Amino acid sequence: MKVKTFMNANPPIVSPNDGLKEAFKKVNDRGLGRVIVAENLVKGILSTRDLLGVIMSFCPVSCTQADLYKMGVSPSSNYMTPNPFVVEEEMDSLDAITIMVTRNFGSLPVVNSVGRVVGLVTERDFLLMFQDLDNLFSVSNFVTPRVNRVFKETVLQEAVRLMLRRGFRRLPVVDEDEKVVGMITAADAVKVASKAVEKLEPEIFFSRRVKDVMKSPVITVEEDRSVNEAASILINKGVGSLLILDNEGRAKGIITERDLLIALHYQLHLPYAKLRGKVER
Repeated sequence: MKVKTFMNANPPIVSPNDGLKEAFKKVNDRGLGRVIVAENLVKGILSTRDLLGVIMSFCPVSCTQADLYKMGVSPSSNYMTPNPFVVEEEMDSLDAITIMVTRNFGSLPVVNSVGRVVGLVTERDFLLMFQDLDNLFSVSNFVTPRVNRVFKETVLQEAVRLMLRRGFRRLPVVDEDEKVVGMITAADAVKVASKAVEKLEPEIFFSRRVKDVMKSPVITVEEDRSVNEAASILINKGVGSLLILDNEGRAKGIITERDLLIALHYQLHLPYAKLRGKVER
């Protein structure tokens, strides 16, 4: 199947000269978590983590209305990831998945034959392919066993700093007994940041704690479930990860849309690997 089968048409777009306020406003559109910067052709891309990095750079310790205003009118082109990898809408989906897996991309702008933006495809979009595949692998084969977490009383900007420092998109939230009580994502944090930027009220973001922003209850999955089932849960619930909990309610593993895309990539390549083995013999 072609990339256009899975892409999100009419993705959020800002021009290079648009202020970051516009990018903050659009990044949450349709739950995509990215804004394409384009002017006829794709110039760059801004993700939720990019925008969180911007607000933390403008307000490393404290924040004023003037800081937020200055940030809001700053051109998006100054902070975008420039010249992102793009794929054509007629490209085979397996080729696009290979690009995302091997280059560690969470999304790809999609263009037509003349280079104009027609869509955006994300890791989660391609997971729909699991519905037509056999149940070959369990969650345990692709789970990340060590789970970084954050306490619910942590100040929001400290959780954001941890995400940015470690390259995380999400963190399970725990209470004083290390039991999971929620999940906070970069998308959750940037929604709060967007309101602060729009209203020029720093306290909307900087006075919050993790417990004020997290989603609860968390969505879980058992280790012995198939990755196909995990992908279905993830898509139906509209989340980017599933937690594996022990009997005490503590996090013992996590499987993300990135992990599931790797599983999909592996399974889709199996027929080619088997064919190659036969040829070599």
